[in-house]
Amino acid sequence: MISNYFRESSPLMKIVLTLLFCLTGLLLFMFIGSIVVFSIYGSAALSYLSNPDPSTHEAIVALKILQISQAIGLFIIPSFLLAYYFSTNPSKYLGFNKINLNLVILVTVTIIVAFPAINLLASLNELVSLPQWMNEMEGKAQALTKTFMTVNGFGGLLVNFIMIAILPALGEELLFRGIIQKLFSEITGKVVWGIVISALLFSFMHLQFQGFLPRFALGVLFGFFYVWSGSLWLPIIAHFINNSIAIIGYTMIYKGDLSSEAENIGGLSVMWPFGIMSLALVLMLLLKIRSEGLRIGKIEKTSL
Repeated sequence: MISNYFRESSPLMKIVLTLLFCLTGLLLFMFIGSIVVFSIYGSAALSYLSNPDPSTHEAIVALKILQISQAIGLFIIPSFLLAYYFSTNPSKYLGFNKINLNLVILVTVTIIVAFPAINLLASLNELVSLPQWMNEMEGKAQALTKTFMTVNGFGGLLVNFIMIAILPALGEELLFRGIIQKLFSEITGKVVWGIVISALLFSFMHLQFQGFLPRFALGVLFGFFYVWSGSLWLPIIAHFINNSIAIIGYTMIYKGDLSSEAENIGGLSVMWPFGIMSLALVLMLLLKIRSEGLRIGKIEKTSL
Protein backbone atom coordinates (compact mmCIF):
# COMPACT_ATOMS: atom_id res chain seq x y z
CA MET A 1 0.00 0.00 0.00
CA ILE A 2 1.06 3.57 -0.69
CA SER A 3 0.66 4.56 2.98
CA ASN A 4 3.05 1.79 4.08
CA TYR A 5 5.62 3.01 1.57
CA PHE A 6 5.35 6.55 2.92
CA ARG A 7 5.58 5.44 6.56
CA GLU A 8 8.67 3.34 5.88
CA SER A 9 10.41 6.09 3.86
CA SER A 10 13.47 7.87 5.23
CA PRO A 11 13.03 11.35 6.74
CA LEU A 12 14.81 12.82 3.71
CA MET A 13 12.37 11.15 1.32
CA LYS A 14 9.51 12.44 3.48
CA ILE A 15 10.88 15.97 3.02
CA VAL A 16 10.76 15.45 -0.76
CA LEU A 17 7.21 14.10 -0.50
CA THR A 18 6.25 17.10 1.64
CA LEU A 19 7.55 19.47 -1.03
CA LEU A 20 5.62 17.62 -3.75
CA PHE A 21 2.38 17.58 -1.76
CA CYS A 22 2.66 21.30 -0.96
CA LEU A 23 3.45 22.27 -4.55
CA THR A 24 0.58 20.17 -5.89
CA GLY A 25 -1.83 21.58 -3.30
CA LEU A 26 -0.74 25.14 -4.06
CA LEU A 27 -1.27 24.78 -7.80
CA LEU A 28 -4.61 22.99 -7.39
CA PHE A 29 -6.09 25.49 -4.93
CA MET A 30 -4.75 28.52 -6.80
CA PHE A 31 -6.60 27.12 -9.81
CA ILE A 32 -9.75 26.66 -7.71
CA GLY A 33 -9.38 30.18 -6.33
CA SER A 34 -8.99 31.57 -9.84
CA ILE A 35 -12.18 29.78 -10.94
CA VAL A 36 -14.02 31.38 -8.01
CA VAL A 37 -12.72 34.83 -8.98
CA PHE A 38 -13.70 34.35 -12.65
CA SER A 39 -17.14 33.12 -11.62
CA ILE A 40 -17.65 36.34 -9.65
CA TYR A 41 -16.11 38.93 -11.98
CA GLY A 42 -16.11 37.27 -15.39
CA SER A 43 -13.52 38.45 -17.93
CA ALA A 44 -12.56 41.41 -15.71
CA ALA A 45 -10.98 38.91 -13.31
CA LEU A 46 -8.00 38.56 -15.66
CA SER A 47 -6.91 42.15 -15.09
CA TYR A 48 -7.61 41.89 -11.34
CA LEU A 49 -5.29 38.89 -11.05
CA SER A 50 -2.57 39.71 -13.59
CA ASN A 51 -2.08 43.38 -12.75
CA PRO A 52 -4.08 44.20 -9.60
CA ASP A 53 -4.78 47.83 -8.75
CA PRO A 54 -4.68 48.24 -4.94
CA SER A 55 -7.18 51.09 -5.21
CA THR A 56 -9.78 48.83 -6.85
CA HIS A 57 -12.06 47.03 -4.39
CA GLU A 58 -12.72 44.13 -6.77
CA ALA A 59 -9.00 43.51 -7.26
CA ILE A 60 -8.43 43.37 -3.50
CA VAL A 61 -11.31 40.92 -3.07
CA ALA A 62 -9.84 38.76 -5.85
CA LEU A 63 -6.41 38.79 -4.17
CA LYS A 64 -7.94 37.88 -0.82
CA ILE A 65 -9.72 34.91 -2.40
CA LEU A 66 -6.42 33.71 -3.84
CA GLN A 67 -4.66 34.30 -0.51
CA ILE A 68 -7.19 32.15 1.32
CA SER A 69 -7.02 29.46 -1.38
CA GLN A 70 -3.23 29.46 -1.15
CA ALA A 71 -3.26 28.98 2.63
CA ILE A 72 -5.59 26.01 2.34
CA GLY A 73 -3.81 24.39 -0.60
CA LEU A 74 -0.21 25.01 0.43
CA PHE A 75 -0.38 24.35 4.17
CA ILE A 76 -3.58 22.84 5.56
CA ILE A 77 -4.62 20.09 3.12
CA PRO A 78 -1.07 18.79 2.44
CA SER A 79 -0.26 18.66 6.17
CA PHE A 80 -3.29 16.54 7.03
CA LEU A 81 -2.67 14.25 4.05
CA LEU A 82 1.01 13.86 4.92
CA ALA A 83 0.20 13.04 8.53
CA TYR A 84 -2.26 10.40 7.30
CA TYR A 85 0.36 8.82 5.06
CA PHE A 86 3.25 9.15 7.56
CA SER A 87 1.47 7.69 10.59
CA THR A 88 -1.30 5.35 11.66
CA ASN A 89 -2.34 8.06 14.13
CA PRO A 90 -2.30 11.36 12.16
CA SER A 91 -3.67 13.47 15.02
CA LYS A 92 -0.98 12.32 17.43
CA TYR A 93 1.71 12.61 14.75
CA LEU A 94 0.86 16.28 14.21
CA GLY A 95 0.76 16.93 17.94
CA PHE A 96 -2.91 17.62 18.56
CA ASN A 97 -2.58 16.75 22.22
CA LYS A 98 -4.15 18.27 25.32
CA ILE A 99 -2.46 21.47 26.48
CA ASN A 100 -1.67 22.72 29.94
CA LEU A 101 -3.53 25.90 30.97
CA ASN A 102 -0.46 27.34 32.72
CA LEU A 103 1.50 27.02 29.48
CA VAL A 104 -1.27 28.76 27.52
CA ILE A 105 -1.16 31.70 29.95
CA LEU A 106 2.64 31.88 29.90
CA VAL A 107 2.80 31.75 26.12
CA THR A 108 0.09 34.40 25.75
CA VAL A 109 2.02 36.75 28.04
CA THR A 110 5.26 35.96 26.19
CA ILE A 111 3.83 36.85 22.78
CA ILE A 112 2.37 40.12 24.07
CA VAL A 113 5.59 41.07 25.87
CA ALA A 114 7.69 40.12 22.82
CA PHE A 115 6.41 42.87 20.49
CA PRO A 116 9.06 45.50 21.37
CA ALA A 117 11.75 42.81 21.04
CA ILE A 118 10.38 41.83 17.63
CA ASN A 119 10.49 45.50 16.60
CA LEU A 120 14.09 45.69 17.79
CA LEU A 121 15.03 42.70 15.66
CA ALA A 122 13.13 44.20 12.72
CA SER A 123 15.05 47.48 12.98
CA LEU A 124 18.34 45.56 13.13
CA ASN A 125 17.24 43.60 10.07
CA GLU A 126 16.62 46.87 8.23
CA LEU A 127 20.29 47.81 8.67
CA VAL A 128 21.18 45.03 6.23
CA SER A 129 21.53 46.34 2.69
CA LEU A 130 19.30 44.40 0.31
CA PRO A 131 19.42 44.20 -3.51
CA GLN A 132 17.12 46.55 -5.40
CA TRP A 133 14.77 43.77 -6.48
CA MET A 134 14.26 42.75 -2.85
CA ASN A 135 13.50 46.36 -1.87
CA GLU A 136 10.95 46.56 -4.68
CA MET A 137 9.30 43.35 -3.45
CA GLU A 138 9.15 44.79 0.06
CA GLY A 139 7.58 48.01 -1.20
CA LYS A 140 4.86 46.13 -3.08
CA ALA A 141 4.22 43.84 -0.12
CA GLN A 142 3.87 46.79 2.26
CA ALA A 143 1.50 48.60 -0.11
CA LEU A 144 -0.63 45.46 -0.45
CA THR A 145 -0.63 44.93 3.33
CA LYS A 146 -1.82 48.50 3.87
CA THR A 147 -4.63 47.96 1.37
CA PHE A 148 -5.63 44.66 2.99
CA MET A 149 -5.72 46.26 6.44
CA THR A 150 -7.73 49.30 5.41
CA VAL A 151 -11.23 47.90 5.86
CA ASN A 152 -14.57 49.38 6.79
CA GLY A 153 -16.97 47.47 8.97
CA PHE A 154 -16.93 44.21 10.88
CA GLY A 155 -17.21 42.04 7.76
CA GLY A 156 -13.91 43.24 6.30
CA LEU A 157 -12.16 42.88 9.65
CA LEU A 158 -13.53 39.33 10.03
CA VAL A 159 -12.19 38.36 6.60
CA ASN A 160 -8.77 39.71 7.60
CA PHE A 161 -8.82 37.66 10.80
CA ILE A 162 -9.62 34.52 8.81
CA MET A 163 -7.04 35.26 6.12
CA ILE A 164 -4.18 36.64 8.24
CA ALA A 165 -4.68 35.15 11.71
CA ILE A 166 -6.71 31.93 11.69
CA LEU A 167 -5.59 30.21 8.47
CA PRO A 168 -1.84 31.03 8.78
CA ALA A 169 -1.80 30.11 12.48
CA LEU A 170 -3.33 26.72 11.74
CA GLY A 171 -1.77 26.00 8.35
CA GLU A 172 1.79 27.24 8.90
CA GLU A 173 2.06 25.52 12.27
CA LEU A 174 0.71 22.28 10.83
CA LEU A 175 3.36 22.30 8.12
CA PHE A 176 6.41 23.88 9.76
CA ARG A 177 6.07 22.56 13.31
CA GLY A 178 3.86 19.51 12.82
CA ILE A 179 5.70 18.11 9.79
CA ILE A 180 8.94 19.86 8.81
CA GLN A 181 10.38 20.44 12.29
CA LYS A 182 9.78 16.81 13.17
CA LEU A 183 11.44 15.52 9.99
CA PHE A 184 14.54 17.72 10.28
CA SER A 185 14.88 16.73 13.94
CA GLU A 186 14.99 13.12 12.75
CA ILE A 187 17.47 13.89 9.95
CA THR A 188 19.90 15.81 12.20
CA GLY A 189 19.31 13.79 15.35
CA LYS A 190 18.83 17.04 17.28
CA VAL A 191 15.52 18.67 18.18
CA VAL A 192 17.13 22.10 18.31
CA TRP A 193 18.32 21.81 14.71
CA GLY A 194 14.83 20.80 13.66
CA ILE A 195 13.54 23.98 15.32
CA VAL A 196 16.18 26.21 13.72
CA ILE A 197 15.88 24.78 10.19
CA SER A 198 12.08 24.85 10.19
CA ALA A 199 12.19 28.47 11.49
CA LEU A 200 14.57 29.45 8.68
CA LEU A 201 12.28 27.88 6.08
CA PHE A 202 9.26 29.48 7.77
CA SER A 203 10.81 32.94 7.50
CA PHE A 204 12.14 32.44 3.97
CA MET A 205 8.76 31.23 2.74
CA HIS A 206 7.22 34.68 3.32
CA LEU A 207 9.68 36.27 0.83
CA GLN A 208 9.78 39.51 2.85
CA PHE A 209 13.46 39.86 3.70
CA GLN A 210 13.31 43.10 5.67
CA GLY A 211 11.41 41.09 8.25
CA PHE A 212 13.44 37.90 7.94
CA LEU A 213 15.15 38.11 11.35
CA PRO A 214 12.06 38.80 13.52
CA ARG A 215 10.04 36.20 11.63
CA PHE A 216 12.84 33.66 12.14
CA ALA A 217 12.85 34.50 15.87
CA LEU A 218 9.10 33.92 16.03
CA GLY A 219 9.57 30.59 14.23
CA VAL A 220 12.12 29.55 16.86
CA LEU A 221 9.72 30.58 19.64
CA PHE A 222 6.89 28.58 18.10
CA GLY A 223 9.20 25.59 17.71
CA PHE A 224 10.18 25.60 21.38
CA PHE A 225 6.55 26.10 22.42
CA TYR A 226 5.74 22.92 20.49
CA VAL A 227 8.58 20.88 21.98
CA TRP A 228 8.12 22.10 25.55
CA SER A 229 4.35 21.58 25.60
CA GLY A 230 4.08 18.42 23.51
CA SER A 231 1.10 19.98 21.78
CA LEU A 232 0.73 21.75 18.43
CA TRP A 233 -2.12 23.77 19.91
CA LEU A 234 0.34 25.97 21.82
CA PRO A 235 2.24 27.35 18.79
CA ILE A 236 -1.07 27.67 16.94
CA ILE A 237 -2.44 29.82 19.77
CA ALA A 238 0.79 31.85 19.94
CA HIS A 239 0.79 32.39 16.17
CA PHE A 240 -2.86 33.43 16.23
CA ILE A 241 -2.31 35.94 19.05
CA ASN A 242 0.74 37.43 17.31
CA ASN A 243 -1.08 37.89 14.00
CA SER A 244 -4.27 39.14 15.66
CA ILE A 245 -2.42 41.88 17.53
CA ALA A 246 -0.73 42.87 14.28
CA ILE A 247 -4.09 43.04 12.48
CA ILE A 248 -5.65 45.22 15.16
CA GLY A 249 -2.59 47.47 15.41
CA TYR A 250 -2.08 47.93 11.67
CA THR A 251 -5.80 48.49 11.08
CA MET A 252 -5.84 51.24 13.71
CA ILE A 253 -2.69 52.81 12.30
CA TYR A 254 -3.89 52.80 8.70
CA LYS A 255 -7.26 54.25 9.75
CA GLY A 256 -5.51 57.01 11.71
CA ASP A 257 -6.73 55.83 15.13
CA LEU A 258 -3.21 55.04 16.34
CA SER A 259 0.12 56.80 15.81
CA SER A 260 2.39 55.11 13.29
CA GLU A 261 5.19 55.27 15.87
CA ALA A 262 3.39 52.54 17.84
CA GLU A 263 4.43 50.14 15.08
CA ASN A 264 8.11 50.69 15.92
CA ILE A 265 8.13 50.84 19.75
CA GLY A 266 11.22 49.00 20.93
CA GLY A 267 13.06 49.50 17.65
CA LEU A 268 16.25 51.53 17.25
CA SER A 269 14.29 54.65 16.26
CA VAL A 270 11.49 54.59 18.87
CA MET A 271 12.20 53.88 22.56
CA TRP A 272 14.80 51.19 21.91
CA PRO A 273 15.33 50.44 25.64
CA PHE A 274 11.85 48.87 25.60
CA GLY A 275 13.17 46.43 23.00
CA ILE A 276 16.06 45.43 25.27
CA MET A 277 13.77 45.02 28.28
CA SER A 278 11.29 43.05 26.18
CA LEU A 279 14.03 40.71 24.98
CA ALA A 280 15.17 40.09 28.57
CA LEU A 281 11.60 39.40 29.72
CA VAL A 282 11.01 36.98 26.84
CA LEU A 283 14.12 35.02 27.79
CA MET A 284 12.96 34.85 31.41
CA LEU A 285 9.50 33.69 30.34
CA LEU A 286 11.03 31.04 28.08
CA LEU A 287 12.88 29.61 31.07
CA LYS A 288 9.60 29.54 32.97
CA ILE A 289 7.83 27.82 30.05
CA ARG A 290 10.59 25.20 29.84
CA SER A 291 10.39 24.69 33.61
CA GLU A 292 6.63 24.16 33.34
CA GLY A 293 7.18 21.67 30.53
CA LEU A 294 9.61 19.76 32.72
CA ARG A 295 7.19 19.87 35.65
CA ILE A 296 4.31 18.35 33.72
CA GLY A 297 6.59 15.73 32.17
CA LYS A 298 6.31 16.89 28.53
CA ILE A 299 10.08 17.18 28.09
CA GLU A 300 13.28 15.80 29.53
CA LYS A 301 16.37 17.80 30.45
CA THR A 302 18.32 16.07 27.67
CA SER A 303 15.55 16.28 25.04
CA LEU A 304 17.29 18.88 22.87
